Amino acid sequence: MNNTNSQRAAPENTFLVATLSKAARAIASEAVLNLLEKEPAAAAGFGADPFVAWQQWLVARLEELTTALLLQRPELFQTQVRWACSALLARGINLAHFRSGLVLLRQALAEELSEQAWAVTADYFERGLEAFIQAESDEPADSNKMACSGGDEVFGRLTAEYLLAILEGDGRRASQVVLKEAAQGRAVEDLYLRLLAPAQAEIGRLWLANEISIADEHLSSATVRRLMSQLIGQAAACPPIGKTVLTAAVAGNRHDLGTQVVADFFEMDGWRTMYLGADVPADALVEVLETVDVDLLALSATLAVQLPALRETIDAIRSNPRCQHLKILVGGRAMKEAPDLAQQLGADAYAADAQQAVHAGRRLVGLN
Repeated sequence: MNNTNSQRAAPENTFLVATLSKAARAIASEAVLNLLEKEPAAAAGFGADPFVAWQQWLVARLEELTTALLLQRPELFQTQVRWACSALLARGINLAHFRSGLVLLRQALAEELSEQAWAVTADYFERGLEAFIQAESDEPADSNKMACSGGDEVFGRLTAEYLLAILEGDGRRASQVVLKEAAQGRAVEDLYLRLLAPAQAEIGRLWLANEISIADEHLSSATVRRLMSQLIGQAAACPPIGKTVLTAAVAGNRHDLGTQVVADFFEMDGWRTMYLGADVPADALVEVLETVDVDLLALSATLAVQLPALRETIDAIRSNPRCQHLKILVGGRAMKEAPDLAQQLGADAYAADAQQAVHAGRRLVGLN
């Protein structure tokens, strides 16, 4: 087990995190009141209740800050602020008001926290403000250019055909694009990784840029799930290898599509798979592990604020005598830019995608 090397929040950070979590809404409210008083134009474009919209945005930043403090990783906060800036830029929103909001949030925090607590927090916050400078220097994304072909002409064309059908609301036609390739002998793994995954990434980009609706995104996700259920039945699976993997998204993570892809890849590799889906509480997961024999556990976290839940889940498993033999593999966008977090959180390995997950899983359980 790797948990002997796991870092834990210092006592002052633990207390600080508890204080911030309890006072987040009040601190954010103070910052919003000051912002709307000093910059009335900041209310434009935020619907009927700009105060609530701003409050939600700043509370989200505080949640990201507490996660970074808990894990003692200031770069996590910087990454999340930069991601938020990218989302705003993609939607054509001027960052000036948002930078002002963050500055006023810093002011409210400095007034609320003790001198010692603010000394710990200040560095984290400065890293977040640096993200604005970086985001403003980034080139705006070209909304007319699909970043989904990966340089492969054939799969680029197939992905474009699939996306066109999805964006025209024709899930059946989109499915036919994929199923036709499968019928002609195209490897299911390639269809997952080189068509469906890039297409979903493009759908996410379009939604981020406010070019499609949430209904379009839901249609795409539903189509992908339906296709996966058909493709896995057609896949050329390896002979059973006598190993079992359980896959799940941790509590709070409702984005389980990637977790399903990982489960399917293990199944195609000959593993017995148990897929628990999204938002699985730690105690429920431990209960399952106590009743079934599992060789590998694959957990996913999509957002940085889900990392504490991931750590709590791993801790709950490690502390159970019946689960001490279990190897734990983690993945998800939350760790994409900080894969070394896997060891800090107590996991045995990190995988960036489903293919890497299978390779890492085999290594962890002693298979070639």
